[in-house]
Amino acid sequence: MYKIFLKDFIKEKKMKKRIVFLLIAVGLVTFMFASGRKDGQNQAKTTEVKISVLNGPSGVGLVPLFEREAEKNNLSIQMEVSSTPDVLLPKLIKGEIDMGILPPNAAAKVYNTSENIVLLAVVGKGMLNLMSLDTNVKTLDNLKGKRVFVAGQGSTPEYLLRYLASQSGIVIDSKQADSLELDFSIPTAELAAALASEKISYAFLPEPFASLAQINNPHLIRALDIQGLYQSFTNTQDSYPMTVLVGRKSFVEENKDLVKKVLKEVAAAIDYTNKNPEKAGQLVEKYSLGLKAPIVTKSIPTSAFAYSSAVDAKKDIEDLLSVFLDFAPEAIGGKLPDDSFYFN
Repeated sequence: MYKIFLKDFIKEKKMKKRIVFLLIAVGLVTFMFASGRKDGQNQAKTTEVKISVLNGPSGVGLVPLFEREAEKNNLSIQMEVSSTPDVLLPKLIKGEIDMGILPPNAAAKVYNTSENIVLLAVVGKGMLNLMSLDTNVKTLDNLKGKRVFVAGQGSTPEYLLRYLASQSGIVIDSKQADSLELDFSIPTAELAAALASEKISYAFLPEPFASLAQINNPHLIRALDIQGLYQSFTNTQDSYPMTVLVGRKSFVEENKDLVKKVLKEVAAAIDYTNKNPEKAGQLVEKYSLGLKAPIVTKSIPTSAFAYSSAVDAKKDIEDLLSVFLDFAPEAIGGKLPDDSFYFN
């Protein structure tokens, strides 16, 4: 009797072990399947990228991406518009967007402060203009004793003009009679109208506002070759960068192949914009980038929308940031970014 009981007990125990092993096996398979699904979902997510441009001219070059098919070449690009860099940056850091357009100095400052972003490419180059009705302005020296209204205090136009003036030996904002006075009292969007109506005589402003001023007053001229002056003073063959595309560092590091695919799309979009100014102008108005189609169409040929990879543009970026370092080091975080700033 005892032997029979013992035999049954052993059988039952073996059966329980088998059941336990079976449950463990089922659990492992379920876990692996779930993990596989999760990995698949993560992989699917890496085919998506969210990009924000800024309201205004800096987003014009990328506007064809707003019309791009939602899913194409295993890549989904979602576009949006942010009103200012101060609105765009928190979205980028929080992960609400993956890439965005910024001025070079703003990108450098964020990197030097937190290293949370990577510079992916230059998407817009020098397109600043000294606009005037004064046909006697042939050189920077002719601006001595004049008041020039500048678009954007604390940004590239101000510091670039300060740099050009200093290289020409021109004193700025002093009590000397022949000093150059910089005036920031008129908002950028209103400078074109002030010029066209001849309320002011000289303005230093970017596209498309220079073209807008000329539309309203054909007698206005681009008095100096600003890009040429910059190249001669910096001994460079290329112009200065005005806008750059950046990405959140964690996103870029985890999705390098995807980023490369996106950059090809960005380069193609800029090329399309330059070759199809009328269509690009229509898209800018359609997607509410804050500009009217005719103005965009007229200004594209002089807006210097161009694509350069971060590596290719590194010297040009450092040349411009060195100008900030001389006149406003705090505007770039007090130093030039190191090599990790540039996507490679």
